[in-house]
Amino acid sequence: MKKLLFLLFAASGILSVYAQKEHHLKEITVVASRTTNNAGGYTTNLRGADIAKGKTAVDVLPFLPNISRENGNFKINGLAVSEIYVNGVKLSDLSELDNISGEMIDKVQVQYLAGADQNAAMSGGTIRITLRRPPEGGYYGSITANADWYRSCGFGNEGLGSMFNYRYKNLSVYDNLFVGASKLEENAKQWQTGPDLQTFITETTKSKGFDFRNRLSLTQQFNSGAQLGGSYLISIYRPRPTSLSLSDNVASAITKRINTIAQEGTLKFCLPLTKKGASMELTADYFNRSNNEHAYYNMENDITGATYERTNLNLWKFKADFIYPHSRKLSWKFGASAQWISSTFNPSATLEDDRFNVSDIPTKTTGFTPIVYTAAQGMFWKLRYSAGINWQLNRISYENIDADVKNHNTQWAINPTIQIMMPFGSKMNHALMLNYKRTLSDIPYSAISSVINWDNAYSYTVGNPDLKAQSADMIMAALSLFRNKINITALYAHTHDRIYWETFQSTENPDVFYTRPVNISGQGVWGVGAEWIEAPLKWWKFKLSGRVEISPENTAIDGIRYGKTRFKEYYYFNNNFRFSNSWGGMLSVNFEPTYRTLDRTYHAVYNINGQIYKTFLDGNLQMAVDFSPLGNRRKLDRQAALNKISYRYTTPVQYIGLSITWNLSGGKKVDVDVIDGIQDYHETKDNR
Repeated sequence: MKKLLFLLFAASGILSVYAQKEHHLKEITVVASRTTNNAGGYTTNLRGADIAKGKTAVDVLPFLPNISRENGNFKINGLAVSEIYVNGVKLSDLSELDNISGEMIDKVQVQYLAGADQNAAMSGGTIRITLRRPPEGGYYGSITANADWYRSCGFGNEGLGSMFNYRYKNLSVYDNLFVGASKLEENAKQWQTGPDLQTFITETTKSKGFDFRNRLSLTQQFNSGAQLGGSYLISIYRPRPTSLSLSDNVASAITKRINTIAQEGTLKFCLPLTKKGASMELTADYFNRSNNEHAYYNMENDITGATYERTNLNLWKFKADFIYPHSRKLSWKFGASAQWISSTFNPSATLEDDRFNVSDIPTKTTGFTPIVYTAAQGMFWKLRYSAGINWQLNRISYENIDADVKNHNTQWAINPTIQIMMPFGSKMNHALMLNYKRTLSDIPYSAISSVINWDNAYSYTVGNPDLKAQSADMIMAALSLFRNKINITALYAHTHDRIYWETFQSTENPDVFYTRPVNISGQGVWGVGAEWIEAPLKWWKFKLSGRVEISPENTAIDGIRYGKTRFKEYYYFNNNFRFSNSWGGMLSVNFEPTYRTLDRTYHAVYNINGQIYKTFLDGNLQMAVDFSPLGNRRKLDRQAALNKISYRYTTPVQYIGLSITWNLSGGKKVDVDVIDGIQDYHETKDNR
């Protein structure tokens, strides 16, 4: 009987060695473990896992091997995640994960580095979440309502979200909806010191806004095996921020009214070509983002200027992928894609003095990025591998419409990708992985713009039309022991044409400083990380992790030579608790010591976050309380020639959030197919 129960448990953990399109290799591994490693990363089964109970998907991911969440962004082995998918739907906003209960997750596939079939700018890998089929269900989903209380501003960030899957015969329907109101109050201090400059500034930023987002996907499956699908996403964001600064009893303020509408439409056609599994996939995608911004600049309660800026962004992308299974142990994939971008910026300004520098240059930016790739994946002996290469070109045109001046810049590269995994040990419960990838970043559209963005009355950022996209060579080695209980990772990356935000002093106003992106000489970065995942008690599971980045500097900025070796450290301690009577919770602690990079110093930060939840009605209803009792906000020092600018966030971190979630399901047992968008727009911003 015990053997039978063991075999049943093992069978429930059957995972394909190669997920999604890689299933054509027909290589199956049966293990009595939630996690299996493959050439590019791993796949973990979360059905019934304690870490998935009582949490949303955004809280589950940091408990998985080699994944962390830093400043609201997910990272894999210290590299920013390039893409996150849920049932094939690529997320454009992480808030979509807040609508998904962790208990709906069936499995998560983590790819450490992006493959050759993806844009070479995508270095940090991919997370693919597959939702489980409900125990009863032609439909399943959830509805969540939440409200937060902040020590700084009281109640804010109320929202209502839902996620819904449904299938009628061969038609699949997927919908993810969120509507909410946001409220923010941020306090800070800024002081500037230099030979002829001594200033102290207090700053308060308040904002109220409205958010709406909905993604609807329809997919029709035909008897021939062909599949035709379409997806439409609309997102509306309307913040109303006001920044008030006080220096030497002189008050200044910037008030903005921002309206942003983003829309994306996608068509996808999938066609099986042979009975052996060869297939073709064609995708067409259109993305538009329209942004209107009114800004008013005040000094001593007098309006000294006003701007109205309109930005319109259009992206078109076409992609063709072909899969050819050569044998049970070798599969080929090849294809091509082309993306075209068009962005216009139309400002108008009314200024009564020169205190606020604003842009009045209408510009147009166009770009063209074609990619051709081929890749192979398979297994030789116990060695599992994935190797590919792509050719990518970045061609950009930047035009000053008033002056009729155009700048052109073309970059191209051949980018190989190699991923190898070797299991070892008497029970094959250890694994050694080695990855290499060459990256060519996206054209930094947002960073070459002439847009001047004021953070407050004494600092702003501005783009650089001569900026080049950066590239990098990366090598990653990883060791997994005892089925991912202990993970050790080492990474080396060497960047070329690195983008860095240099700080300058305004010539018109000595107390105003601004940052501008520049390309600096290449720099190598070493990284070493380790983590321990353990369940010392039945009701307690933890993940203890740390990472150190080592950067030997060898460059000059503004005539100053930087040649020291810098250390950047991260430490995390995530705890999950599962008690009786449907009670549970989690507690996470993170600490980032002070580190320096070139002309900047980022002072130590730490934070403690927790959650307590209770489920009712067989898990269909859940109430949760999120909280942050303790933390230290960021302080940043920057150097501009002989002047030092210090900025410190003083807003207290304490908050309490309440959420109520209703999980629903019913109907017949079915799979749900979805169609997702394929485009990304990355903004290059100063990390203040």
